[in-house]
Amino acid sequence: MTKNIKLIKLITGEQIMAEVAENTSIALKVSNPTLIVVLPSKNNSQQPSIGLAPWAEFSDDKEISIDKLHVIAIMNPIKDFIEQYNRIFSKIITPSPSALIFPT
Repeated sequence: MTKNIKLIKLITGEQIMAEVAENTSIALKVSNPTLIVVLPSKNNSQQPSIGLAPWAEFSDDKEISIDKLHVIAIMNPIKDFIEQYNRIFSKIITPSPSALIFPT
């Protein structure tokens, strides 16, 4: 099953990435929304780091409806963002390469 992951720019200036379950003329119904956060880089002040943080983190709702009046744009995210998003919400746990044990 292919996820419909989108970047959503809100009138508040927030940019979120979420799986869009439903897109009507009135509202977007999204699940697993994350806020895109720009962080200063420790090594290079000219190139900030990008991270994903929970959005609506105090809600138990599995799906959230966003009024279309609050949406400026809906865009396709770049491949790197989709991969990071999928790592966060994937049910599959991938071990880090250092955690793998190979027979000698």
